[in-house]
Amino acid sequence: MDITSKFALNNGVKMPLLGLGVFRSPMGETTRAAVRTALEYCYRHIDTARVYCNEKSVGRAIAEYKSVISRDELFVTTKLWKDDFKNPRQGLIDSLTRLNLDYVDLYLLHWPFEGYEQAWLELEKLQKEGLCRAIGVSNFKIHHLERLKECSASVVPQVNQVECHPANAENELLSYCKKNQICLEAYSPLGGEGRTLVNDPRIMGLADYYKVTPAQIILRWNIQRGVPVIPKSIKPQRILENSKLFDFEIKVDDMATIDEMNMNARRAFDSDRINQRPLESFPTLVEEP
Repeated sequence: MDITSKFALNNGVKMPLLGLGVFRSPMGETTRAAVRTALEYCYRHIDTARVYCNEKSVGRAIAEYKSVISRDELFVTTKLWKDDFKNPRQGLIDSLTRLNLDYVDLYLLHWPFEGYEQAWLELEKLQKEGLCRAIGVSNFKIHHLERLKECSASVVPQVNQVECHPANAENELLSYCKKNQICLEAYSPLGGEGRTLVNDPRIMGLADYYKVTPAQIILRWNIQRGVPVIPKSIKPQRILENSKLFDFEIKVDDMATIDEMNMNARRAFDSDRINQRPLESFPTLVEEP
């Protein structure tokens, strides 16, 4: 494997194993610079979302590389927010306008908000139109995925993007997704802001043994499980370090050591209660200048 390695989705579309996430990356030059840096370091997958309010910044960075990187080399993901569940087509068109793209490579339902079943059926239509090459979901549990089957869905989600790291390994969900040919993709693969996984003595010991950083050990662990990762960073050195995952391999016994760290400790909001989450706790949607 190398940084160009890809995961073949169930519809034949190939998604890079490594991407740059821009969750909580401020709109404007901060996000634009992070994406530019990632592209310079040979990342070819950028993951954003409507609710991140930085799609324009991502699009502007991509536009700067149009003469260097062809569109078919890039894999761009964005996500449908709950405000657009009643009109997913307009939601996607608005995102495409902000991104300055004709299509996205992956379009996700961001959470199983009320009405996600009908929204999914609309995503199937958008995929047929060619506005998105692949469609999927985010923060879905097994019963949410099963519910799609019950609602006349004709497309099995290509991707389920969830919080996944050594402290929240999602083993049961990963097994289900593999069985059903759904790619499980990891956001917050290092544990999320405020986590101390990189300081765990087991991770630090393995990093010392393999002569890599603790973050590289954690990211490589997921990749060896067949789970693509989208670590977020705005620091050039971290973006570069996070890309250096393909010149070492974690041994089976050491993988087992990391596996033992699992506590099913999910930090993100419980998707089973997402419809009861107070509205004021959600991010405020704003338009970038």
